[in-house]
Amino acid sequence: MTDRVSRRDFFKLGMAGFLSTPFSFWGNEQKQNKRWSPSHQMQYRILGQRTGLRVSEVGIGGYPIDDPDVIYYALDKGINYIDTAEDYRDGRSEIAIGKAMRGVRQRVVLTTKWHPWAKTKKSEMLASLDTSLKRLQTDHVDCLLVHQVGRASGGEALERLQNPELYEAYRLAKQQGKVRFAGVSGHDGDLMEVMNWVIDHGFFDVILMRYNFLVFPEQQALIKRAKDKGLGVIAMKTLAGAKGQNDVKLYRSSGASFKQAALKWVLSNPDISNLIISISNRAQIDEYAPVSGSTLTEADRELLHYYVEAYGREACTFCNRCESYCPQQVHIANILRYYMYAENYGDVDRGRSAFLALSPENRIDGCEGCPAPCLQSCPTGVDIPGELTKAHALLGAREPLG
Repeated sequence: MTDRVSRRDFFKLGMAGFLSTPFSFWGNEQKQNKRWSPSHQMQYRILGQRTGLRVSEVGIGGYPIDDPDVIYYALDKGINYIDTAEDYRDGRSEIAIGKAMRGVRQRVVLTTKWHPWAKTKKSEMLASLDTSLKRLQTDHVDCLLVHQVGRASGGEALERLQNPELYEAYRLAKQQGKVRFAGVSGHDGDLMEVMNWVIDHGFFDVILMRYNFLVFPEQQALIKRAKDKGLGVIAMKTLAGAKGQNDVKLYRSSGASFKQAALKWVLSNPDISNLIISISNRAQIDEYAPVSGSTLTEADRELLHYYVEAYGREACTFCNRCESYCPQQVHIANILRYYMYAENYGDVDRGRSAFLALSPENRIDGCEGCPAPCLQSCPTGVDIPGELTKAHALLGAREPLG
């Protein structure tokens, strides 16, 4: 996809092709769409042959978790996979999850993430792991992932994975029984390069990456290749921005939601091991858990079609392509991701703190008076200046531009 295309053309080239595919990838259309009931239990898949772990199709993205009772409720609904990271809310996510681990740790496949850089020493990595284990109130995690590997996430990408200290730290942590399996997460525009490198390297067992119905077609081949190599493949950023949360058109009369349709789209790919989605309360569990084992229906596809038509020019896919056209070196994709957290996920503190942590020159001050060459670069036609202005108004310290 080397040239800019219209929303409708992109839709035809990418998502629409997947939605109309008649192959078994989409499951049996004749099956009744199951709902949560005693007879509809959570379904499980293997997190890659390299781990052999049996994980729930829907997992908890633990960034917003505060209440341990939410985790107990999720376990009762069959969710056994929990993902967090050392830097989620300055460790408060791990602390909240740790409070829930007493008496249930053996029922949970627990993943956390660390953030070593190209020059980070083995001793520093192991110290951060020990801090995570203390917060999580456990002596080990099942999976430990290198967090957010991508050029747009801190300026280093593969350099982080080429640090020999990283592998020494992993090996020692495994020898000590503190880590069972290793992995990598990423969501930036160089995701394909990073994840293909990870698959070929041979050391890692799991990959966690953005995957939703707005993805580019080549990502499908990467996912299949990972599974064929025995790696577990976990999907995140599954809601494609989660725009229009208050739009009643995104809800069918039957009560099934756009979010459910988006999650079912992800799980309809048999090469995906499972997905994680941010969960902070019981209502979210009640909405997300029933997608497990459910068929992607024509009504679901219609919701996804509607989403593209209604929000295609607002939903950033984080491909980072626009940033090479920006004369001011604005971190466009990161800003729009932080805006997504605040506006669409309702987590203003998360979005604002991340935005304000950017260097001033990487925010949007330089957009004023710019001819906006970024507009010609976006493959899905996002109104980048307009979205940046809205992001700045919500997250920034002064009035919106213009």
